[in-house]
Amino acid sequence: MSKASDLWISFSSTILDTVYPPKCALCRSLSKSNPCIQCIAEMEAADPVFSYWKDGPVDFRATIYRYPGRAGQAVRRLKYNRATSLAPFMAYAIAGAIVDEGLEFDLAAPIPIHWTRLASRGFNQADVLAERLPNRAACLRRSRATRPQAGLSTDERLKNLEGAFEVIRDVEGKRILLIDDVVTSGKTARECAKVLKLRGALEVGVMAFCGDPLD
Repeated sequence: MSKASDLWISFSSTILDTVYPPKCALCRSLSKSNPCIQCIAEMEAADPVFSYWKDGPVDFRATIYRYPGRAGQAVRRLKYNRATSLAPFMAYAIAGAIVDEGLEFDLAAPIPIHWTRLASRGFNQADVLAERLPNRAACLRRSRATRPQAGLSTDERLKNLEGAFEVIRDVEGKRILLIDDVVTSGKTARECAKVLKLRGALEVGVMAFCGDPLD
C-alpha cells in the first residue's frame, strides 16, 4: 500500500471519528475501546469459572462472567442488535480464560444455529467467539429450527431441543470443547454433548462468555 493510501485512510478515519465519534456499544459513552473500560469493570466475574457437572453428558462447564449485568447485556447486544464491535473483546476473553484454566481439548466446536436464523442474523455468535481458538471445527449441525430457549419451562426446553443436532465429523476418542455466548439452563450444551458422545466423543465440556449463577 502506498504512503498516499495510508495517509488517505488515516485522514478518512479521523474525519469519521469526528463526525461519528466511537461509542461503547453498552453504555453509549464516547470510547475507542468496545466495550469501554468502565463497562468491563462492571462485569461480574463468575465464581467459580470452572466446574464439573456430575450428571449428564456434559463433563464440565466454564464461564468467565455472571450473566446478570453488563456481560449479559454484551451477549444480547451482539446477538440481537448485531453489535459486532463487541466480538473481539469477547473472543479474546474466551481464549484467555481457556489458557488461564488450562483447558485441554482436541476440537473447539461452536454450538450451531439453524440456517434460517443464520440467514436472518448474518452470523453465528458462537462461531464469532471461537475464532481466536486453535482446532476450531464445525462438529455439529442444527438439523431443525427451534424456538428460543429463553422463556420456556424446563420440560419445554427439553422437548424443544430433542433431535435438533446431528454430528457432521468424526469425533471418536476426541475431547470436545463446545463454545457458546451464554450458558443458562445448560439444556443446549447437554443435547449437543449427548449426540457427540453417542458418536464416540471421549469428553465434552462447554465454555461460554457468561452464565447463569443459579446453574
